[in-house]
Amino acid sequence: MGLKYTTIIRNVKYPRIEIKPSGEVRVIVPPGVDPEKLVRLKSEWINRKLREIEKTRKRFKGLSDKLLLNGEFYEIIMGEEFSVNPKFKVVILPENGFKVLKRWLKEQLRRELDFKVRLFASILGVKYRKVYIRFQKTKWASCSKKGNLSFNLMLMALPESLRDYVVIHELAHLREPRHSKNFWEVVGTYYPDYKKAEAELKRYWLLIEWERKRYLTGT
Repeated sequence: MGLKYTTIIRNVKYPRIEIKPSGEVRVIVPPGVDPEKLVRLKSEWINRKLREIEKTRKRFKGLSDKLLLNGEFYEIIMGEEFSVNPKFKVVILPENGFKVLKRWLKEQLRRELDFKVRLFASILGVKYRKVYIRFQKTKWASCSKKGNLSFNLMLMALPESLRDYVVIHELAHLREPRHSKNFWEVVGTYYPDYKKAEAELKRYWLLIEWERKRYLTGT
């Protein structure tokens, strides 16, 4: 049986393949390009990625009712008042509590970013404009040409050390806009273990699939 995939025709310069955390394979091609040829060419890579997704799913099966926070899984308990207990890894949510949780996470991330973006920008010798916190579906963070930084609210799922890496990564773009050799040299200077961090970010991106759905639906 061949690989199942969805073909999306767009006015893009180069064809590409996207694999969603759900395991859905999307083949994006410009008009007139045969997607089957690209799938055959990339079949080994596609199957490897699908195996990684399935392995992660099996490893963390049954954890979809928990909250991933600071790299650890917290029990979610319904109660009268919202609270977070890091010692016992418990989050108490009142009715419609995900709105409260979302606001709390944003406050925690804002406080952390206000300090760390300023700190690391000083260390890297770069200047930025504004810092935004958004709920992003496809990226941990981004840096605009104007020097504005956008960070995904879901960064709160990560261990703090990985959030540090994301901040350094985005600030490095203010010195080297593209992912060039010079860019990775800059990143490596301030975060030597960046290759491991990149691999960890991909793993966590799979883990937060249900978290993204939860924040979209509020359930």
